[in-house]
Amino acid sequence: MTYLWVEKYRPKKVSEVVGNQEAIETFVKWMRSWELGKPEKKAAFLYGPAGIGKTSLVLAYAKEYGYDIVEVNASDWRNEEKMKAIVGESSLNATLDGSTKKIILVDEVDGIAGREDAGGIAALRKIITTTRVPIVLVANNPWDQKLAPIRDQALMIEFKRLSKTVVYKRLKEICEKEGVKIPDNVLMKLAEKSEGDLRSAINDLQALAGSRETVTEKDVDILGERNRVKEIFEALRMVFYAKSIRSARVALEGLELDPDTIYTWILDNVPNQVIDPEDLAEVYEILARADVFFTRMNRYQMWKLMKYAVPLMTGSIVAGRKTPPKGFQKFTFPPKIRLLQQYKNEREIRQNIALKMASKLHLSTYKASKEVLPYMAVILSHVDGRGSKLAKFFELTEEEIEYLAKNYGPAMKKEAVVEVEGVKKSVKKTSKRT
Repeated sequence: MTYLWVEKYRPKKVSEVVGNQEAIETFVKWMRSWELGKPEKKAAFLYGPAGIGKTSLVLAYAKEYGYDIVEVNASDWRNEEKMKAIVGESSLNATLDGSTKKIILVDEVDGIAGREDAGGIAALRKIITTTRVPIVLVANNPWDQKLAPIRDQALMIEFKRLSKTVVYKRLKEICEKEGVKIPDNVLMKLAEKSEGDLRSAINDLQALAGSRETVTEKDVDILGERNRVKEIFEALRMVFYAKSIRSARVALEGLELDPDTIYTWILDNVPNQVIDPEDLAEVYEILARADVFFTRMNRYQMWKLMKYAVPLMTGSIVAGRKTPPKGFQKFTFPPKIRLLQQYKNEREIRQNIALKMASKLHLSTYKASKEVLPYMAVILSHVDGRGSKLAKFFELTEEEIEYLAKNYGPAMKKEAVVEVEGVKKSVKKTSKRT
């Protein structure tokens, strides 16, 4: 039996968890406070990008110090009744052997913030208040305004992307243990390509090690294409050449891309795949209807609209095209997605800042991003300082403060100088006339 290396080499002790040492120490200190019976906060909220060790840390601590883990995926338990039945009971009861050494791990907490949640967040808040055991919440992005009630109850512990050096060292260790010889430049290329996601880097390493005897940097590039492009190309082929709406919809099964991204792929490839003008107009009309549902779904968090949006999106070609395709046409990579990938990290930082400001000021994320963020940036950059009360109030990290200073500070300052100089010139002209 072939084991996944990501599971085989999952940390079994806290000392084996790589990177984010400050966050690890904070978590361990919080668990020690539970063991002393004096936790300042009954829940800890571990947040940060995927694949950097948040869940692994909790599992390693439990294994090392003899805790039972009750693991729950919050996105599967969104309403109050289920939350109480699964998490609530576990928070009050001992284990089968009578021990209370138990950790409740609630993963993907950001998955319970949708409009359809029937009291899931409120129920979780009550459970945290009454719990007799540590509750650990895990999320990629905790700054949704709906999560504010449980954020206030929890010790917030941020996990940052792992450096490529840390990822490289871990990959090197695994190669040595597996007896696999892969050049250092290839391992470094894998580390760079992972963008700090150790889990994906280990999966890619295993795929490379088992697929060929000699591995080069070119193989890493091909692997990246396989991960991000091959699956979507196969899905597009099924969508554009399907015989029925049902078979077109099957194309999305197992595809690890969000519907908005898939929509962009389909939309950008339609002109090359549907040649007849009348068919093209009909396909665009159906895709436009799907876009209306996606827009409403995202704006109002009405995820139930997905059942209308996805069939319209995937079935648009089958329903709109009357003229059969003439041979196979190559699919193209959408320029929008390529551009977004280049600036992915910056967008994540900006989005996090906007979410924090929106939560604190009780605004929409859009309004916080457009109307508040630029002015807060110039205050932080030129007036308030790094260790300011304002930065602490918004819970901004060093990385976020640096982003604001770099991207907004100079521009805002220049704009202010131009405006002031304009006023001075106007005053001088007026004084000369008088």
